[in-house]
Amino acid sequence: MRQFTICYTWLCVSLFVIAQTVEPTVAKITNGKPALIATAELADFDSLPADRRELIAGAIATARESPWLPYSARGASPADGGFDCSGAMYFVLRRAGLDPPRTAAGQLQWLKQNDHFHAVPSSAMNLNHPSLANLHPGDLLFWGKRGSADKGAKEEITHVAMFLGIEKKDKLAVMINSTDGRSYRGSKANGYGIYDFRLPSAGAKVSFIGYGTPHGIAKMAYR
Repeated sequence: MRQFTICYTWLCVSLFVIAQTVEPTVAKITNGKPALIATAELADFDSLPADRRELIAGAIATARESPWLPYSARGASPADGGFDCSGAMYFVLRRAGLDPPRTAAGQLQWLKQNDHFHAVPSSAMNLNHPSLANLHPGDLLFWGKRGSADKGAKEEITHVAMFLGIEKKDKLAVMINSTDGRSYRGSKANGYGIYDFRLPSAGAKVSFIGYGTPHGIAKMAYR
């Protein structure tokens, strides 16, 4: 009887430990669903070249086709349950028939290698800065920590998004990306969707590094 009691106790403890081990860890999501828009809500969308219209339409459709795609580290497909920032761009660029690298840093180098990248200096505080004169809908946007040549620090890319253009209703710039905590018209959100595009304020931890046309999409005329 004593042996049975010991075995029964061991079995109960083992099952409890196993249950604790296999229980999935669910990340707490504090921000709500991101905003969505249609291409008809973007100013001058119909005047864009066909390849840019297709790219932007596919990026927006990816958000509309799923109930919600939360920010998910290493996510690169709706089948993963969500996206990280570069995973979202990887998916929508491939949807448009392009062949980008998987990471944000790789996507930046992809633009640089094909002479498609425009650097933006830290002095740029708003979208009217001359360095953004050649920004077009469909371009990729990059944020990060700038390198310091005198300290031997390398540039670190922390975020990537896609510029969609100007929204008709309020003439403000918008982008599509996967994030947790960025906002659209004052409301923070989590996941893949529409967000305000604005440059970081002075003293921010990260800088807007620059932008450029994905390789395989025709460049538009520089201004």
